[in-house]
Amino acid sequence: MAKFIGTYEIPTYAICAIEYWDFSGLDDDDEKNIKEFISSNFPNGFICDWKGIDDPHFSYFPIFGKGCDVVECDFYLPN
Repeated sequence: MAKFIGTYEIPTYAICAIEYWDFSGLDDDDEKNIKEFISSNFPNGFICDWKGIDDPHFSYFPIFGKGCDVVECDFYLPN
């Protein structure tokens, strides 16, 4: 069973990068922020479970980057 790590507010622009490692259309700073988030929190991989992906909301303080529309995501460590 995967170990629950936490729930994070992820910018909507980062969903494809996190889910599919597809950074198309992102600028260098956004790509850097996403990769740093992943490498510092989940260096050995992760499983994510998106919450409210069809209903984003604005957050002034997403887990990285400037204020923007976000969706919540539960992160788990794989076995």
